[in-house]
Amino acid sequence: MTWASLWHPDPRVVVRVAPEPWVLSGETQEAVERAWEQYREQFFRGPVLSVVGIEPRSDGTVIDARWTDYAHFLYSSRHLNPQHTFYVRVLFAAGCLITADGYLLVAVMGPGTSRAGWIQAVGGSPVPEEISGGWFDPVASVVREAREETGFDLTEGDTLKRIGVVGYTEDQRDGSVAVAIKVELRFTAEEALARFREFQRHVPDGELSDLYALPLGEAGLKQLRREGRTRVRYLEPLLLSAELRPEG
Repeated sequence: MTWASLWHPDPRVVVRVAPEPWVLSGETQEAVERAWEQYREQFFRGPVLSVVGIEPRSDGTVIDARWTDYAHFLYSSRHLNPQHTFYVRVLFAAGCLITADGYLLVAVMGPGTSRAGWIQAVGGSPVPEEISGGWFDPVASVVREAREETGFDLTEGDTLKRIGVVGYTEDQRDGSVAVAIKVELRFTAEEALARFREFQRHVPDGELSDLYALPLGEAGLKQLRREGRTRVRYLEPLLLSAELRPEG
């Protein structure tokens, strides 16, 4: 089956970040600033990593990226063709939270986000503190995002069984790349959702409106399609990937 987002299993994939941010042409920068005026009260103009190139090698894949910001990303996604010189191929870490009973926990984005109601993996844009020596640490990014979005502390032994990179997805439409981080939890889907509900009580205006459990494999894929929820394209190949199945 051909997916809109391709799955590349590779536990050795790394992300190299250019030291200097992306410099736009004067005309494009002016257009970005004009477009941002309508969003500045709604969204945070945070950092965004954009893919420069992907190099599969015998010792693992190297993804090259450079910094831009959310204003450029929004303008790019709404006004630029993927072949445009200044089109943003956004890169992020996708936290694939796997429960002890074999479910993938996915996030339902809240009303204050740019994709309200969409289903996607826990995770989001990197921050500069997650770059060390010119390399992005996607595991650190997922640990931070999981804490912020769900309240799960992945540094605690009673929460986390193991965590690590398992590969990446590449979207064939918009060129975005998600580095997949497999997070094996020590609790079941029911326990995970109960923990998230408790977190919501204390952080009612969080980034997520809900957390949702999908069984791994064909059952999860059928459920996702049957319910017709709006979702990111990379979820479907991830649900069927052998790399996300819980280890013994």
